[in-house]
Amino acid sequence: MIRQENKRKTVRMFVVLMAAVIACVLSACGCTHKNGSGDTTPSSTVTPVSTGCEVHFLALGKADAILILADGHAMLIDAGYQHNADEVVSYLKSHGVSKLDYVILTHGDKDHVGGMADVLRTFSVGQMLISPKKEKSDLYEAMVSAIKEKNISCVSPEVGTTYELGTGSFQTLAPGPKALKEGSDNDASIAIRFTYGTKSFLLMGDALSTTEKELVDSSLSIRADVLKTGHHGKSDATNKKFLKAVQPGYAVICCGESEEGDEPGEPSSKVLELLSDFHVKTLRTDETGTIVFTTDGTKLECNQNAE
Repeated sequence: MIRQENKRKTVRMFVVLMAAVIACVLSACGCTHKNGSGDTTPSSTVTPVSTGCEVHFLALGKADAILILADGHAMLIDAGYQHNADEVVSYLKSHGVSKLDYVILTHGDKDHVGGMADVLRTFSVGQMLISPKKEKSDLYEAMVSAIKEKNISCVSPEVGTTYELGTGSFQTLAPGPKALKEGSDNDASIAIRFTYGTKSFLLMGDALSTTEKELVDSSLSIRADVLKTGHHGKSDATNKKFLKAVQPGYAVICCGESEEGDEPGEPSSKVLELLSDFHVKTLRTDETGTIVFTTDGTKLECNQNAE
């Protein structure tokens, strides 16, 4: 009996020892790793969604960063403030991104360009799209330096140009000639309409009423299921005629805490009331956290407070 019990103990000790050895080997192979904040992120074996489409609106306070995944392909629109850089890079990695087919900088404000240099230096980039209106700032110059270092193809797209992303596509709608001539720096924002199957997303950067009027008066298609409002939901964008033309079911407002010295990040009550009058379901990143829309081209689902 004593011999049998000793034998059982020896087997149990061997099993425990082998489990510990296997755990160490897996850890050394990097199957998971922790970032600086202590969060566990997936390994490099994670890949972007291989079929279907996801549109991610990152919650970065009063700053923009939008990740689009379609059929194994990825693109990024803006990269938040400079202090958001690590968060944006980690988010992309956690969703399996190693290459960005396209990167768009809508315009050069610090809450859009801030983390861009870090993104460009971290990921392989197919093509960079930037507004024709340049910005004089250290953050903008850092982005330009990264473009040169990585030898990234960079263009200021003409209105109406169409690009493919997986089986989806997007068309550049702005800035148009009137907005560039008469509008503010925000009206120089690149605006796009991304479509996947029958579903569409109108992403306005910080474009204001000058651009909105130009779009309404144009022959371009601007109807969309999801509208990312221009200029963080402020009263100088998202007017009645524009909403009537777009007819969105959802509106996303990227808003919240702003950096010191930047303008406040709260949306306008006037815009919120207008969206309500049009029966648009309004989502704010300062209230819901990161917002992710998923579509197969026919159905559209929304996940709030996503990671």
